[in-house]
Amino acid sequence: MVRISLRVLIMLSIVVAQKSNIERININTMQNGVTINIVSDIKIQRSQITGWYNPSTSWSYITIFNTVGNTDTLNKSDLDEGIADLEIIQLDESLQIGIRTISSIKGFEFYHDSDYLMTASLRYPIDQSLAFIDKKEVDKKTKWSFAKKILSEFNTIFTLISAIVLMNIIIN
Repeated sequence: MVRISLRVLIMLSIVVAQKSNIERININTMQNGVTINIVSDIKIQRSQITGWYNPSTSWSYITIFNTVGNTDTLNKSDLDEGIADLEIIQLDESLQIGIRTISSIKGFEFYHDSDYLMTASLRYPIDQSLAFIDKKEVDKKTKWSFAKKILSEFNTIFTLISAIVLMNIIIN
């Protein structure tokens, strides 16, 4: 009985002590924040991950406990517009992802898309998101008014050419 208990205890300690290996990080910016997809070889538990934002430096940090990764490869991850810098640091017991954004971050959310994909969602303040949406609407209106102006000019030119062709037919 003691041997069985000892074996179970050893197996549990191996399973619990198993480190995740971060294979890839994908960073996408959107109008309401930044999404970071963290791909690992085993499932990262929600209790292993934490994040915070430093407003004085504009750096956001995500720390994943009991995790390793190839910092050279991960530091070469593609950066979307709105991301000023990325720094991956391997610590003794954790991997830290540092992301410097152009816009401030209001909050963090973490959730699983699958067993091997942890998604970190960094949210911009709501007033900033609304300003972005308003600007986008103004840009759409500007584009449409420009398109209408061009169509109006083409319509005028087409009418003029049609009149010239018609007069040429009548004269000949």
